[in-house]
Amino acid sequence: MKRKMTFTIVVTLIVLSSLSIHRSDAYARSRIAFATNRDGNWEIYLMNLDGTDCVNLTQHPASDFYPAWSPDGRQIAFFSNRDANLEIYLMNADGTSPKRLTYDDARDKAPVWSPDGKQIAFSSDRAGNFDIYVMNADGSEQKQLTRDADDDILPDWSPDGNKIAFVSQRDKDFEIYSLDLRNGHEMRLTDSPKQDCYPDWSPDGEWIAFTTMRDGDLEIYLMDINGERLTRLTDNDVDDAIPRWSPDGSQIAYQFESETGNWALAVMDADGKNQRLIAPGLSWDTEPAWVPPGYSSVSVNPSGKYRMTWGKIK
Repeated sequence: MKRKMTFTIVVTLIVLSSLSIHRSDAYARSRIAFATNRDGNWEIYLMNLDGTDCVNLTQHPASDFYPAWSPDGRQIAFFSNRDANLEIYLMNADGTSPKRLTYDDARDKAPVWSPDGKQIAFSSDRAGNFDIYVMNADGSEQKQLTRDADDDILPDWSPDGNKIAFVSQRDKDFEIYSLDLRNGHEMRLTDSPKQDCYPDWSPDGEWIAFTTMRDGDLEIYLMDINGERLTRLTDNDVDDAIPRWSPDGSQIAYQFESETGNWALAVMDADGKNQRLIAPGLSWDTEPAWVPPGYSSVSVNPSGKYRMTWGKIK
């Protein structure tokens, strides 16, 4: 039987001096970037995992999506339509010094960093349909990796840097594949009549979390790197999507459909237990991205801070 996802939410525009729930200092120090339209257009925000110190990093009238942290925590890649086309950009961790990396009439989306921080993979339809590309972190030497007649999208780099998981429509529905960068071999990992998408490698390289519609609505599953040992993590009455592993592999952030119909953000343990809210979905809150180790704190304008009281999923 499915479980109903219910939360108690209180949001106030005051600086938080203490939390209404008990949590460890390590938990409080954890931070997440995410995309949201809470200011009327899509921006990239940063906040503590307990909902405090919420700050707008991009502050641009255009739409900014899909934050991806560099491994050293110093920069964030994202894509934006701020130049009238979807292109990939880079900014410092505090939102300063945005730099455009792609210059193409096509759409460039979904950036992800290589583990050594030297390259960024992304999807682009510059060759007529979406394929997976890679470029240096400064935008130079852009190269096409996949060349299928159907769309290849949503790349994610393995922790050892040897493989990229991606989503492809080549079998007429969206399935997850892996590309071995050492020999170009492509391997199909999922085989479901329903869509499988948004792969995310675990930090130890042993598992891939992903989103699937195989149960009639969007749910989050785990599989090993060969597409076996499937484990269902979410079983709610609402859609759950876009899983993102914490740097230590103990937790997974994700987005879910709130009672308002908007996307909200939650976190669960890596086994699917202890699901709890981190962004309430009063607006659309999507695409969580954990801050990697080595990140240093950002100066936050107090007017951007939020307080929230939240409970476990029942």
